[in-house]
Amino acid sequence: GHSDRVALCSVEIAKRLVWDEERIKGLNYMALMHDIGKIGVPDEILNKPMPLKDEEYAILKQHSTVGGDILKNIRAIHHLYYGALYHHERYDGKGYPTGLAGEEIPVEARIIAVADSYDAMTSNRAYRDRLPDAVVFEELQKGRGTQFDPQLVELFLEMLKEGFSLNP
Repeated sequence: GHSDRVALCSVEIAKRLVWDEERIKGLNYMALMHDIGKIGVPDEILNKPMPLKDEEYAILKQHSTVGGDILKNIRAIHHLYYGALYHHERYDGKGYPTGLAGEEIPVEARIIAVADSYDAMTSNRAYRDRLPDAVVFEELQKGRGTQFDPQLVELFLEMLKEGFSLNP
């Protein structure tokens, strides 16, 4: 359900940005496929109930490049690979796989990054339980301008204040 929830968040952000229907549809597909590269990551790493060792983390980080490679030749959806390849880039340029920063990162990937992080924090994981809403809100605020596009995270924080949630 992770990719479905990331897509739902991403689409809601795009609606608030008043994107046209076709662009929102493309973003939805990008978000649904953003983690496709994880098919190349061993289950022992994906489901490990404790922190990853450096070499395991290096393998996990390859999922964005693998995903981008899988999707790059699909032409039916304009730049479908953006979500997979760039969703772990950071606004401050300290992300991966390419170290893009700010506006260099495609806006679709910047949206998916916010949605992906939100879902990761509000979901139970193999290594930890879901974080409390107040902690999630604080973490998103802390990431403004470093991990996340400041305008997009601000828009998403407003959505949360208005009651947006993926969890009933």
